[in-house]
Formats: sequence, structure tokens, C-alpha cells
Amino acid sequence: MEGHTIGVFGSDKELKTAFENAIAKKSEVEGIIVYHRNESGKRFSFLDDPQFPDTIQGYARIASISDHAYYLLPAGGKLTAPDGELAVLLDAFGLPGTIQAIDGGASADIVKTAFKGLRLADYPVELRTRDSSIIDLSKIAEPSGTPEGTVVYVDRAFSVKGVGTVVLGFVLSGKVSVHDKLRAVPSSPEKTVEVKGIQINDEDHESAGRGVRVGLSLKGVDAKELDKASWLDDGSFTLTDKVNFDFRQSAYYKQTVDGKNLHLQLPGELVMAKIAAIPGAGFTASLPNPVPVWAGMRVAVIDLNGKALRVAGGGQARQ
Repeated sequence: MEGHTIGVFGSDKELKTAFENAIAKKSEVEGIIVYHRNESGKRFSFLDDPQFPDTIQGYARIASISDHAYYLLPAGGKLTAPDGELAVLLDAFGLPGTIQAIDGGASADIVKTAFKGLRLADYPVELRTRDSSIIDLSKIAEPSGTPEGTVVYVDRAFSVKGVGTVVLGFVLSGKVSVHDKLRAVPSSPEKTVEVKGIQINDEDHESAGRGVRVGLSLKGVDAKELDKASWLDDGSFTLTDKVNFDFRQSAYYKQTVDGKNLHLQLPGELVMAKIAAIPGAGFTASLPNPVPVWAGMRVAVIDLNGKALRVAGGGQARQ
């Protein structure tokens, strides 16, 4: 089974809940809220962050692993500062998306004016009622820059009595199958694990493709040994603690990032980073541990202490 991850971005929690309940079925509430819907042989996972705007970390994580964004205009179409910050976040990742104007909202012309200079100005606007279950998923596609190898982002690891070590995560690229041997990243010394079983929404599967939320039971590792591991890969990816990337700073972030200790949002994981400019060649981020990197990998620079804006900008990694 293959699928797609879709981030649901908005500041109005009640509006988001109504939208999500109408189009999909809730499957997880711990950490990132996950809804799912099966259509045309694919599994669509809709991801929401209940902690925004108090924190930006959840939505930064969602944006980093999403194929598509649904941006929900607030009731009446009046944008607040948190709505603007989400628009800048989606722009930093260059995410394709759709603006959902629920129970009214704003026209396409008003949206283009409100988001002038941002990727959202080119998002199509869909008018809908909050209880409508009709949604067009046919145009959602695998993003450019997806690597060929297999890598799984892991957001939870725990032990289950009678089963052993289980991790939950998203297949970011490739395919994972029962009996595959995967490398835990970061791990020191390097740890290899074997996939003992795969579940998708509590159903057993022999394999899972890109874009699917999975539960993997693992052989050869205790859950505690995966405390610092954020990815499982097939060993084909370059691991490095210095990520070179092209960077486009947001016009709304007025500080310099050169020489600053900030955070780099990688696919799934937000890590501490010392950002430095490379004259004529973009930027580099020095990280505390090696991470998997591929050409075209989307990244964003996050300033958790930013007062007016916590998203400094985004770009793509070089290899």
C-alpha cells in the first residue's frame, strides 16, 4: 500500500476539527493528530497539530513530511498573526496546497492579495461547508526530490508485551517489507534492526510504500536503544553532521541567520544547528549527530525564540 501525507494548517481549532471529521476518520491523538482516509487504493493521512500557536514544532514537523497542505482560512477570512506564521512556514518548505474557505471566507482575489509574495498566493481556493465530506484528492502527488532509497521517519518507540519493540512512523521514501534490515539513525555504535512485522491501522501487511503511516515491530533492538534514533533507512543514504543547503530567507524575518544557533527542520525531526553562510555557496548547518541527507531534501530554519516570527526561511539540501 502507498499513500500521501497531508498537513491541515489553521489557527481555528474548532474549524479544523469539523473539517477533519467530515473528510476522514481519526486514528491517533497522541502527539500529532492523525486522521486517515482510503481512496482509489491509496491511504491518505491528514496531520494536525493541537499545540499551535503556543509552539511551532508540531507544525514544522508536519510541513516537513507532507506532500500537500490544506490551509484553512479562519472564519470570516480575517487573518491573525498565527495565520501569517503558518503561511510563511508553508512558503519556506515550498509546499503545494489548497486553501479551504469554509462557510464563507474569502474570494480568490482577496487571497492572492493577502498572501502576495508567498507560495499561498498561487494556491487554488475551494469553497465548502464544514460538514461536507467531498474533497478532491486526485491531484495530490509525490513531491519532487523524493529519493530512491528507503527511509522511515520514527516519531515513537516503545515496548509491547508479547511483541517486543515497536516504532510508529511515516515511510518517507521507498518501501519497507517484513524481514528488511534497516539502520537506526542516529545510533552509536551503528545499530541494525530487522523488521519483524508491519501494521497499518492495526492490520498486518507484508510491506508498506511511501507516504504511509506504519507501525513496525522490530527484532534485535530494545526500545530504549532507539531513544535518540529518528530514522530507519536501508543504508543507502549519506550520513553527515554538516548539512549544506540553499536558503531563501523569509522577507518577514528581519534578523540574520549567519553565525546563529538556531534549529534545522529536517524531514520529521527538528534538531539544534549552528548556521553559517558559505560565501557564494549557500549555508551549512552543523548538527550534534549525523543525519540522512539527499539532494533536494527540504529543510527549514526555525528560530524558537523569535518573537514576531519563528520561521526564518527554508531551502533544499545539497549532497
